[in-house]
Amino acid sequence: MLNISAANFRLAIRTAIAGCLAMYFASLMRMPQAYWAAISAMIVMQANLGAAVKQSWIRFAATAVGAAVSIPFIAYFGQSLIMFGLAVFVTVLLCTILHLEDGLRLGAVTVAIILLIPHSGRAWAPAFNRFLEVSFGILIALVVAEFVLPSTALESLRHALAEKFLQLDTFLSALLLRFRGENVVDVEALRASLATLGRQNTDFYAHGRYEPARWSAGRITLVKLLQHEERMSQAVETLDVACDGAFCGGIDLQWEPEFSELCSGISEALQRIAEGILTGKFWTPEYDFAAAIQALDARANAAGTSVAPAASSAPTVDATPATPTLEGVLRSHTIYFALQTLARELAAAQVTAREIVSEGSSPSRAK
Repeated sequence: MLNISAANFRLAIRTAIAGCLAMYFASLMRMPQAYWAAISAMIVMQANLGAAVKQSWIRFAATAVGAAVSIPFIAYFGQSLIMFGLAVFVTVLLCTILHLEDGLRLGAVTVAIILLIPHSGRAWAPAFNRFLEVSFGILIALVVAEFVLPSTALESLRHALAEKFLQLDTFLSALLLRFRGENVVDVEALRASLATLGRQNTDFYAHGRYEPARWSAGRITLVKLLQHEERMSQAVETLDVACDGAFCGGIDLQWEPEFSELCSGISEALQRIAEGILTGKFWTPEYDFAAAIQALDARANAAGTSVAPAASSAPTVDATPATPTLEGVLRSHTIYFALQTLARELAAAQVTAREIVSEGSSPSRAK
């Protein structure tokens, strides 16, 4: 059975419509090579509006560079293979200097069309026609991206960010289970899924900077939550290193029940923030991380140590605890402080998540 996502289905429809409209109207306007408008429209079409705008700008600028470089070469040297190579070299160099690396091949293709295909008339005419055709195709693509089954990077970021919070909850639960020596799901798969979502969020954030809503209150709130999520991910990565599969035995029982309560509060907050991002509703009261951390500190101090070591072996009949290894102490310290860092960041994220409600954001208005 084919697995085609709704986003890919929408992209396929928009790309087909953009190509057909660009070809139709370019032919109607009697452009010399109307198919270049269709090609440009299909190339710049992306999964969301921000990505399409970014690709449009790159293609527009790179085509302009290629056309501008080609005019003096064809005017003074004609269609020479040596001059063609030199023009390509100059175009690629200029695109690199102008930070148009993603479009340098498009600029080089523009040079090839102008200097290798025979043309009649004035020397500047081929370059002007090519630039006009490409620009027209870009315009058609942006209109289609805006009005035909529109999808924005901001909307994509909203869904992906909520999914990332839920995945963090799942991954953290798996790490703590592994630390306690219990059977867990495939941690490698969870780790890979988190990395993929992280890259997607970075792309959506970058694409969102090209959209009209880049300064909206909703986007600013999502960006703040994205920053919280990135710092939480760093804390979870630290826990991942400390909760190595070869180091099991769990937290000292003297930390309980405060340690488990803090972990439950973290899980609850991650799920609540994810729900708030998707629904625009944030339920209160929020989890009091400050009180939970203070209670855990008090419990650890009452046990006679600021950070209780994890058990290095199974409990013995004797009430005297086993002497902790240096590795056990270091790992326990790392887990303790990474968990506190995660909790404090979540407390700040809860405050930011409330802005979604105060702004009156909802799925239908998150554009």
